[in-house]
Amino acid sequence: MPRPDQTTRTEGRARIAALKKTRDKIHADAEKAKTDADAAMWSAIAELIRTGQVLQADAAAETGFTRDHVLKQTKRYSSDG
Repeated sequence: MPRPDQTTRTEGRARIAALKKTRDKIHADAEKAKTDADAAMWSAIAELIRTGQVLQADAAAETGFTRDHVLKQTKRYSSDG
């Protein structure tokens, strides 16, 4: 297989850089979507607990997280601050 000349390599490297940039953007968007999903879930759970519709233990049982984790996350995402 012949070796590419410098122009071909430069163009190829530019294509690789563009592909990497696209990949990095998609990864960043995915992380933001995960963060937004966590915020939506935990703030809704915090509201359910705050209004007395469920207990912290209920949230732990349904999410599979410990009660301590539920407490930390609901405090973090609570509309009360």
